[in-house]
Amino acid sequence: MHCPKTKLDSLRCNQLLDVAEELVDEHGVMSFRFAQIAKEAECSNHTLYKFFQSKEDVLVCLFLRNCTSNYIPLFLECHPELTELERAALPAVFSLVAVEKSPTFNILRVVSINSMFWQMASDEKVNLLRARVNMFWSRVHLHIEEAQQSGALQASETQVMELTQAIYFFMAGCLSSYESQLMEPKYLTEKNPTYFRHLAEMMNRYQWNEIATASKFESLSTKVDGFFTQHYQPNKNCQRCRQLNGVNDCRQLASE
Repeated sequence: MHCPKTKLDSLRCNQLLDVAEELVDEHGVMSFRFAQIAKEAECSNHTLYKFFQSKEDVLVCLFLRNCTSNYIPLFLECHPELTELERAALPAVFSLVAVEKSPTFNILRVVSINSMFWQMASDEKVNLLRARVNMFWSRVHLHIEEAQQSGALQASETQVMELTQAIYFFMAGCLSSYESQLMEPKYLTEKNPTYFRHLAEMMNRYQWNEIATASKFESLSTKVDGFFTQHYQPNKNCQRCRQLNGVNDCRQLASE
């Protein structure tokens, strides 16, 4: 299934995805039916199948237009004052705020990257999903690598990769643990302070030119929160998502 190329098709596809997101909010990922999208959007099944082969295609697209990789470049344009440490922590902090702002995004984040799920989507959607996930990894790696090259971080190439992996694994595990709501409260402390504290401790295992603290990352999250309030909805669309099609490394984007 191909992404829309005309303005009219983009409007229709966005409408279908808006309806699908409402259905996910109301019924959950597993319960809503593919055919409901056409009914609620008041369009024909032919129109629905023009853009999506299956429910899996729809959910992949919902993830793609919500994922943080779409918004981080815009945030960096708004905040050129960030230190190298803040830029390195940004993907993790941004993801935390994104989950808080859009619980649906967290559901999509967990479901869409499950191989039992995405393998059922069309080949084009799978390729787009794979590229967007890899672009996020490259974003984490890029800012750590830039810090190393500028001298803000004293680290070997191996340590740069290790920290990249540590940030991603920490972020994915922590967000999933809190959002699952399966563990008893006695095993968890307040989410945001805990998240920022562990992130700071992880950063401080490496030789930065500044000390990482939970308060620094809390301040960064406030900036991200303000950005979401102003820029999230206007950019949650096919047009913005399509600009990143074919990009699997953020270094392919224009210099920020």
